Amino acid sequence: MEREKIGIKGMDLMIQGGFPRGSIIGLPGPPGVGKSIFALHFLLEGARKGQKCVYINLEEPERNIDNMVKQFDFSEEFFRLVKAGKIVLRCYTYPEYEKIYTELFQKIREDKEVKRLVIDSFNCFFSAVSHPEALTIPTEVNIRRMINQSFSMLRKKDLTTILILEMQHDLRSSFYYNIPYLVDGIINLDFLELGAIERRVFIPKMRWTKQYKESKSFDIGKKGIVMKKEE
Repeated sequence: MEREKIGIKGMDLMIQGGFPRGSIIGLPGPPGVGKSIFALHFLLEGARKGQKCVYINLEEPERNIDNMVKQFDFSEEFFRLVKAGKIVLRCYTYPEYEKIYTELFQKIREDKEVKRLVIDSFNCFFSAVSHPEALTIPTEVNIRRMINQSFSMLRKKDLTTILILEMQHDLRSSFYYNIPYLVDGIINLDFLELGAIERRVFIPKMRWTKQYKESKSFDIGKKGIVMKKEE
């Protein structure tokens, strides 16, 4: 099994060295837990290997992404790789994205150099691919059909994709019910509140992989995400 490293020391070991190449990975978690920072590591690791990596953000302007990157020690290297075209940042408003998403993903599928893709967040992408005629179809059937259509746009032999998922209060919604069945893997980032906030990573699913069976804690600092040593 060929694998793509996440780029976070210790986390790759939880999944036998990295994501299965060509897989689609769901990255759910509450706001502020580190999902976008996780994506930065993933993009940077690929770019260091000479891969072309694409980051699509549907919620924030590019200056916000730049400010996030500037917090970390790897910022100079990251921006150098952006300038070299190895990391491609694309930020869209909803109206912009609805007009171009089909053409955009066709270009990604056709570009043989693109090996890594991050969509932040897939909730917004999913809304963009909804169609008015879908209202005539039973909700459960329609939700699964639309997600499958979205995945068919993303499937490419050597393209490894992370879908950032913003968690909502209603985890029983059709969207969240279907996602775990359709992605190839899930990296769950969450908080534990035991007097102090502790960030944890748990991997409930990773196809073709013997994943670590317990959660592990991590910190966010100048180096980005750093796994804590187990006592």
